[in-house]
Amino acid sequence: MKIYAVIITFNPSLDNVEKLVSQLVKQDVEVIIVDNNSKNKSDLNSLMSTHSIMLSDNVGIAKAQNVGIDYAEKNNAEYIVFFDQDSSIPDNYIDDLISDYKQLEIQGLKIGAIGPRFIDDRHDFYYKTINLSKSGFRKKMDVSNITQPIHSSLLISSGSLISVETLKNVGLMRENYFIDYVDTEWCIRAESKGYKNYMSAKAVMRHTIGDKILQFGFFNVPVHSPFRRYYRVRNAMYMLHEPHVPFLLFLREMIFNFVHQMILVCSEKEKNAYLKSYLNGIRDGFRVNSKEFLE
Repeated sequence: MKIYAVIITFNPSLDNVEKLVSQLVKQDVEVIIVDNNSKNKSDLNSLMSTHSIMLSDNVGIAKAQNVGIDYAEKNNAEYIVFFDQDSSIPDNYIDDLISDYKQLEIQGLKIGAIGPRFIDDRHDFYYKTINLSKSGFRKKMDVSNITQPIHSSLLISSGSLISVETLKNVGLMRENYFIDYVDTEWCIRAESKGYKNYMSAKAVMRHTIGDKILQFGFFNVPVHSPFRRYYRVRNAMYMLHEPHVPFLLFLREMIFNFVHQMILVCSEKEKNAYLKSYLNGIRDGFRVNSKEFLE
């Protein structure tokens, strides 16, 4: 099996990336770094045991992933596993992921992506996974004690493995999303084409969402910068133009984005920046023409 890892970077901690590369090389994975014009790109370019693609501008995670996919495909990759720059994996991570993938394949299942279970780095709990009904209702599932891979409609891209053949059939990442909902849209698109996404029981990663978490009653609000919040709001609007995304999911994301944004406006120092990012995201999301969007 020829497996390539695609790591997307933007002003990363060199130590984190170096550690991840070392972990992957030990597990017999070819490593590609696609960098979005980082300030320390010369340091990244000098990392051993990798092929580095240094982009001249920050083109976003989706296009950077597609650049990595293209390189891997041209070099006869069979599978691609995606990573964020701050990801860290344990020994045997790749073997564990492939083991569960092969277990599903033997059953004759049509696999979209398979991703790991995630443990929260701050509070040491397993993030629940989400399944979507055809109408868009979400069901959260506790994965802390699973012993077999389970169906999971939505996966985080970091740590997820997809076959090159599946990518050819489902299509690449939506480059106009830039960042946020890139993995969500791809997962839903894959399932609309008859594939199913799965969460591995064996493969586990540690992960942290946002810069910090604000707790408001039943709400846990990850804090992202106004820059990221703009794309969160705008791309939720983009999903309205996707025929495979259920309307109820779009509506839920819009409601939750509004609530989250108002909490950030009220609680964070950059109040005007958060308000502006929300209004700009709504404006730019409305401006999209469906036909142009899908071309």
